[in-house]
Amino acid sequence: MSEVESIEKFRALSPSEFFYRNREIAGFSNPARALYQTVRELVENALDATDTHHILPDVKVVIKSESNDGSRTLTNNEGSTEEYEGILYSIQVEDNGIGLPPQHVPRAFGQLLYSSKYVLRQSRGMFGLGAKMAILYGQITTGRPAEVITSQILSKKIYYFKVSIDIANNTP
Repeated sequence: MSEVESIEKFRALSPSEFFYRNREIAGFSNPARALYQTVRELVENALDATDTHHILPDVKVVIKSESNDGSRTLTNNEGSTEEYEGILYSIQVEDNGIGLPPQHVPRAFGQLLYSSKYVLRQSRGMFGLGAKMAILYGQITTGRPAEVITSQILSKKIYYFKVSIDIANNTP
């Protein structure tokens, strides 16, 4: 008996590509739901950054609508395009948590399934995907990177990052 060559094509997806294709699984099925989910995830992260270290939270949330520049055609890493229309929103969440070590910021915000939550037991969230899904959705719909500003407790240094997710490779 000879082996038959399969006519099926096989390929692996990166976690970023999987969630890019199935963003409704994480609550990003439409613009209104995505706005709600983004605020929820970022506030949960802020609460985790304070609660885990027994700091009473001081969390500031700012949601601003930006001017509508009409429809945008965005091209993903595979070359396919999608049309988006509507108002753009800027979402800022600021907290008094412990801050992130700067060497972890690109991967913490730009690589799905990379998280301190796999080392420490978290009190909220399940997989450490929330903020990254918000960044991925924002990247898909605006073509812009996310801006992350962090400073660690007792440090005078402030670090600023622009983070995009390479969807095909699941890297920042």
